[in-house]
Amino acid sequence: MSKKQDFISEVNSMIDSLGYEWQSESAKSYWEAFISVKEEDKPEFTDNGKLILKYMQDNSDKDNFKAKDIGEGLFVSSRTVSGAIRKLVTDGYVEKIGQDPVIYTLTEKGKNKEIV
Repeated sequence: MSKKQDFISEVNSMIDSLGYEWQSESAKSYWEAFISVKEEDKPEFTDNGKLILKYMQDNSDKDNFKAKDIGEGLFVSSRTVSGAIRKLVTDGYVEKIGQDPVIYTLTEKGKNKEIV
């Protein structure tokens, strides 16, 4: 369930449990329009995210990676790596384990994810 779907479910649950009656037709119309908008399917990975995860899997003999090293291996800037790897961390494929320098490692989820 997406965050939007979770939010809609939560608000609808509160509306139902309170027996809420809309006081404003425009507010009711806005809510109905909000919940009817379909979310576009987002890809699981960005193009760079896919490349980074594949690179880390292919170089699994190393446990720890710096953005600079990944960038050099993929011929992209470390800034590009840092931006793309943030989503991999958020999604649980990569874990940030160091601060200075920032070090990344694959999680079990990242090690086992098949990249197509």
